[in-house]
Amino acid sequence: MSSNINNNVVGSPAPTTTTTTTTSTTTSATTPVPASPSLQFIVRSKTNSYLENSSTKYGKSESLPSFTGGECKHVEYSPDGSLVAFVNNDQVIICKADTGAVYSTIQRAGIVMISFSPQNSFLLTWERFSEANNNENNLLVWEISNQQILYKTTQKYVNQESWPLIQWTEDEILAGKLVNGEVHFFNGRSIGHLAKKLKLADIASFSFAPGSSPYKISTFVPEKKGTPGSTRIYVYPNVNEIASHVNFYKCSEAKLIWNRKGNAVLIHTFTDTDKTGKSYYGETGLWFLSLDGTSFNLGIKGPIHDVQWSPTLDQFLVVYGNMPSQSTLFNLKGEALVDFGFVPRNTIRFSPNGKLLCLGGFGNLQGDMDFWDLTRYKKISSSQSHCAVYCEWAADSIHFLTAVLSPRIRVDNGVKIIKYDNTVVYQENIPELYQTIWRPQNPLLFPNEKIIYPSLAIQKQSSPQPQKYTPPSQRAAAAAVPVVAAPSQSSPSSLTQPPPPGFKIYLVTNTATNNNNNGKKNNKSTTKDPSTRETRQQQVQQQDNSNEPKRELTPLEKKIKSIERKLKEVEILKSKLNSGEFVPPTGLEKISNEGKFQEDLRKLLNEKSNPKSAATTTTTTTTTTVSSTQLNFFFFF
Repeated sequence: MSSNINNNVVGSPAPTTTTTTTTSTTTSATTPVPASPSLQFIVRSKTNSYLENSSTKYGKSESLPSFTGGECKHVEYSPDGSLVAFVNNDQVIICKADTGAVYSTIQRAGIVMISFSPQNSFLLTWERFSEANNNENNLLVWEISNQQILYKTTQKYVNQESWPLIQWTEDEILAGKLVNGEVHFFNGRSIGHLAKKLKLADIASFSFAPGSSPYKISTFVPEKKGTPGSTRIYVYPNVNEIASHVNFYKCSEAKLIWNRKGNAVLIHTFTDTDKTGKSYYGETGLWFLSLDGTSFNLGIKGPIHDVQWSPTLDQFLVVYGNMPSQSTLFNLKGEALVDFGFVPRNTIRFSPNGKLLCLGGFGNLQGDMDFWDLTRYKKISSSQSHCAVYCEWAADSIHFLTAVLSPRIRVDNGVKIIKYDNTVVYQENIPELYQTIWRPQNPLLFPNEKIIYPSLAIQKQSSPQPQKYTPPSQRAAAAAVPVVAAPSQSSPSSLTQPPPPGFKIYLVTNTATNNNNNGKKNNKSTTKDPSTRETRQQQVQQQDNSNEPKRELTPLEKKIKSIERKLKEVEILKSKLNSGEFVPPTGLEKISNEGKFQEDLRKLLNEKSNPKSAATTTTTTTTTTVSSTQLNFFFFF
């Protein structure tokens, strides 16, 4: 059956449709700002598939293609969002997402799953065995520009968890495929030309780290007959040397999750059964492994529902425990930074710019969502999307989409788009909705807008709490009670919602502690050893009072001055913190690193005065510091 592409569609969407929608983000009109790109998302239903696009509101665009007749079986964007592929019964049509122009068409019937390479050079497809492919060579790699098959092999089974079966590095220089207990590495631009093999018995999965050369590869081997499972990190091309590894039990399956820098990986382990009988769904665990060999178990008790790295910081969030679950933010040392309270949540979604967080409770929960400001660790708003199956942030870090999808839920299918302040932007009911996806876009293309807190009155109106049942005979009297509306404008402190039970920002102490202060209670403000402060001041005065003529500083002296400047900044930040003034997360990070600065300064001064013996003596510093939040909000891609 050929595809019916309609570029002019009149009227509202059909009851059963597949849709892609675009809209532009709205900003304050007081000052001119650069025009931000429009947002776009796809929805695919039982009978139709089409794109929606608008610069002012959500809705179907007449300039973008639509597919009717119910033949579209899958839709997928390329990693950068420039292309969109429609998988039909007998072909794959790849269009440009901006204009809808057909970029390439692959004539092949029966394709079930597809995956773009990171730079859109290749398309990986998988199809079921049939007479058309002679029950073989059903896993194919296509060159998108000329629709040529570059590589083909046989793959009998595949599932969403293991897809894609061929992985590329971000620059497409290297590709890898799991083959019978081995990872075969290929030239990424010439699939099929074997470069190296990594042999590892019983290997179940592998994953490339983000970033360019040198390429890092993590592997997972499950537990088997009393032999512990393991995760290893290799650095290509030295695949015969293990850079770091960790062994663990209770791991029949695992998910490998790299951080943005590609130097640490989280291992989320699963078992099919719980031998203790506490859980019907098996046991879960969480391990940390870094490239330098650091490894540890988080020691989390109870089920682990979700784990996600921050997109901009070296921090990760874990939702764990029996309901109501606990959500905790950790640093790379495994130290808890923030507990977001005991609430029934099982889903983590960081905004692309890393400033906002959505904690949701979906699946067998009620669909409640909490939106948090990670620059201040304050709750912005709450919302609900009952029976939602899909949820994700848009690239502008403002809009959030939820969808009720079939066949998981066969009634009330549709999409809803809200802002983080719980403002409903768009809502559409689409019967038998199967799929919806935001278009991937570069977050740097969108303005870095200030986080706005809605008033509590608006929050109560938009997110009504469950009400006590009132008999019909008493409802008239209850309705007659006047309601005093809260003012729409409030101070920032009154705009934030109260934190949930169990919310806590941790204050951790450095490993070097003052033995003389064992009986004293720790304060929120950081303190230092007086002798350390006096020693440093004497050393600085000696340098300032020297009568040596001015000369160019040596690299060692430059390092000393840089650390001294940081310590002065720490003193200023601490005085602000003690006086109750607001200290940004970057300032808290500097305060938490005070002990490290002191130790580095002591080593440098010792090296300057006595280079030969500087490395042989170290002393401990006594500090009580605020835990690092590391909230220096930059983008890393």
